[in-house]
This record gives sequence, C-alpha cells and structure tokens, in this order.
Amino acid sequence: MREAKPARRHCFAARQATKYEHESIYMLKNVELVSEMYLRLPRELRNRVYTFCVQGSYDNEVIVRRAMANKKSFSLLIREATGAHSYQWLEDPIASYLNEKQVGLDVAREMLESYYWTKTFKFSHHELRLLGTFLETDKFGLGMIPANYVRRIRLQVQPFAIALLHGPETRDVEQQRCKKAMEALAAIHTARTEVDVEVDLAHDSLDDVNYKRSSDDAIHFLLKTVQDLNRSKDRGLHMKTTFNSTWI
Repeated sequence: MREAKPARRHCFAARQATKYEHESIYMLKNVELVSEMYLRLPRELRNRVYTFCVQGSYDNEVIVRRAMANKKSFSLLIREATGAHSYQWLEDPIASYLNEKQVGLDVAREMLESYYWTKTFKFSHHELRLLGTFLETDKFGLGMIPANYVRRIRLQVQPFAIALLHGPETRDVEQQRCKKAMEALAAIHTARTEVDVEVDLAHDSLDDVNYKRSSDDAIHFLLKTVQDLNRSKDRGLHMKTTFNSTWI
C-alpha cells in the first residue's frame, strides 16, 4: 500500500501537467484566432462580433451598484434569464472577455468600447453618488474610462424620498448628493451620450396627511434638481426627463 502512494502522486502530477498543457494550447489558439480577426476583418465587422459577445441574454441594461466589500467602489450587475418570465441578478462577466493575455490589448480595448456603446447604465436614486466614480474609473485597466465612450445612462430621481428624511439638515445633504451627481455629468466627453432622467413620483409609504405635508419638500427638491439638469443641458448634453412610478 505504501508503494502505491508515490505512483498516485506521479499520476496526479501528470494529469495536472496535461491539463495545463491543454489550457495553454487552447489559449494560444484563442490568441491566434483573435489576431486573425483583428488583422483581416474591417472595424465594422469586428464591431458586430464584439456586440454579439457583450450583449446580454435578457436585455442590455447594466445596474451600477455599490460593491459589498468596498462602498467607494461599484459593481456592474446584469439580468440573466432563468425561465420564460424570470431572471436573476449576477455580476457582469464582461471582465472575462477583456483578458489581455487571451485576446490582446487592441481587441480588448475595441470590445470594451463596444460594451460602453451597447449597454444602458442605470443608477437608482440611492446609487446616484456612484455616477462620478463610474464615469471616471478605469475599471478594467485598459486605459479607458466610461466618460469617453458610454452612450446611454438612466438616472432615477425620487422627490418623495427626501420627504421621508428627518430634519432640514439631512434633507439638505440629500439635495447636495443629488446635485453632485448631476454635476458629475460634466465629465462626459462624447456628444453621443444620452441621459434619461426618470422622476419617480411614487409615495405609497405616505398616508394622505403626510403626503400633503411632504409635498412641499418634494417639490422643492424636484425644482432644484431640474435646475441642475438644465445646467447640464446648457453644456450640450442630450437629456430627457420622464415621469414614471416604476423602476425595473
């Protein structure tokens, strides 16, 4: 029995070496294939390949949310279909497609560019503070920030959310956070970016008495937010404001 152990270890080492060899060959073939595509196909056709690779199975929306481990960082979440009428949230696997060792720097950069062109990046009211960080962060280490490439952004604004806060100082802080988010839009450097601001007027948690009492605060918050949005429009940013009570 003791003599069999070295043999088992030898077999295990051999299997690991074979597995590593197969993975290396696969990666090499991958690089060769991608290199051929980059050299032989025109950019228009390459863009179609990239779009196919980055498009979602459910839709092309990406939810920007605070990372669990680091509140100053963010995660990119997408929907994955789990049935005819159901889905689950998961981290966007785009990073695995942008492996420079597997596809090369040029292809990785072009694919990331297509990703920013194709997706709609959504920020809920409580995640608006992440907008500036998102726009100016080179998340994938390819020397590319969303502010230079992103085409579609959706922002949710909830005027009645401020009405639920206690005290004028707390409400002022919330107003400043929203204002800072709108000012962050100035970082966008492409004329093709469209920003859709969805004003959510839902107030289900307020009864009639509290609704009347909170309306003034909500209106004040909304008017100031509109002023901040108009300043972004004056800088030439394409913006659209809609009123909705559903954020999906």
